[in-house]
Amino acid sequence: MSSEFSSTVILVLCTGNVCRSPMAEALLRYHLAEQNLKATVLSRGLAAPVGRSPHEHARKIAEARGVPIRSDKRASSVTGGDMAAASVIFVMDNEHRRDIQKNYPGSAGKTFLLGQWQNCEILDPIDKPESFFESVWAQCDEGAREWVGRLKKVGMLS
Repeated sequence: MSSEFSSTVILVLCTGNVCRSPMAEALLRYHLAEQNLKATVLSRGLAAPVGRSPHEHARKIAEARGVPIRSDKRASSVTGGDMAAASVIFVMDNEHRRDIQKNYPGSAGKTFLLGQWQNCEILDPIDKPESFFESVWAQCDEGAREWVGRLKKVGMLS
């Protein structure tokens, strides 16, 4: 598994892998490319409806901002292999962190809130209006930008 990844693997988790984590994955890829930094970025769900496409609002907002979600992106569930391969794991809320601590205790020390530096949890926009997705996008963008800078500073990205 490791041969297909760059040395730094960033794993982004949310509940279903159809809203928040696909947006955050696209934004992390964008901010890495913006600084010519290399990392493998993956997103998964803790309770994913496997095979489902990202939510239409998430796709629309990402496309409108020039940071499209990969067209082949489909919801997938996190595995123990994903957790082991990850250098750092970003989750959206404290419930996700508790889930990691319970089910993947060996990965708890490398798991952080994407919105940590904004001191916020990023709430699930599923079944919410497009305007709610807009605010989630902004939170993911701010978190992704901040984390890329911090990971670069500590030498995890080059």
